[in-house]
Amino acid sequence: MSDKQTPLISIIMPVYNTQDYIERSVHSILAQTYTNLELICIDDGSTDETGAILDKLAKEDKRVIVIHKKNEGVTEARNVGLNTAKGDFIGFVDSDDYVCETMYQELLEAIQNHNTDIATCGYYMDFSNEIKIAENQAEVPIISMDINKFLPYIYERDKYKGVAGYIWTRLFRREILKTNEGKLKIKFRKEYLGADDIVFVAETNIHSKTVVYVDKPLYYYYQREGSIVHDLEKQYHTFYWITAYERVIELYKENDIEESVLEMLIRMYVYRCGKLLEIAKRKDDLEKKKLLRSKVKDNLLCYVKTNMEHLDRVKWIVDLMVDEEV
Repeated sequence: MSDKQTPLISIIMPVYNTQDYIERSVHSILAQTYTNLELICIDDGSTDETGAILDKLAKEDKRVIVIHKKNEGVTEARNVGLNTAKGDFIGFVDSDDYVCETMYQELLEAIQNHNTDIATCGYYMDFSNEIKIAENQAEVPIISMDINKFLPYIYERDKYKGVAGYIWTRLFRREILKTNEGKLKIKFRKEYLGADDIVFVAETNIHSKTVVYVDKPLYYYYQREGSIVHDLEKQYHTFYWITAYERVIELYKENDIEESVLEMLIRMYVYRCGKLLEIAKRKDDLEKKKLLRSKVKDNLLCYVKTNMEHLDRVKWIVDLMVDEEV
């Protein structure tokens, strides 16, 4: 770790078969206006040229640390990065995304100026031929906030799309994630697959006291063509988003998070269940139809209550629940 004037920032990047994007991503980090950083790239058994590209980049800049490992998935790759990180502050970047050159300077200054555990910022969505800002429809206070007061801004997605609960818009104090001896306080967990980050962020919220929001898009979230369709199919076969949301709801209930936040989470959970129920009905998968209908039914009143300004959503979920076999 470094002195207080120039603390070390560790940026963790899990990498798998992103040869077309990895140089853009790495170069955006190496070009940061804040230079005292280490970039830990965990090559999770890539089968394309990604590994060779990373090795070349590491030779060009000693701040790049490359770890090659067998393919075990993004969860284990992130944990390897966390275990390796030496920084006073820790951030995450996905290997097909990229960042503004001032991102980590601005997040670090926000933490230091407001004396918070976490800083988070807005983001862009990069659709290849078009870049859009994830815009907030209402103002977010630019002050140090108690984490419990900040949770509604994360989960009220209609008003605060630019806040969200992504790990890659955040910079964490090391103490939130690791002990002084380097042992992990919070890990990514395999059972949540591609949704492991929403459980991870929820756990960091539980272990933190304060957060500050930088009301500026500083991260570029790249939207790969076809990835949404592929992801929905994977969700359908694994239920990983459903399982992750169930864990976050359980975690927040255990820690007495206020009811309005739980309702926002349940609304998001029912939406995820509904999208999978659409697939189950299309596939005529009786077992999953029954299971998903049960999950929706248990939380239907909450979904309706939280969507009274969006009656099209209410109609959508009610129509989905109509099944001639029941």
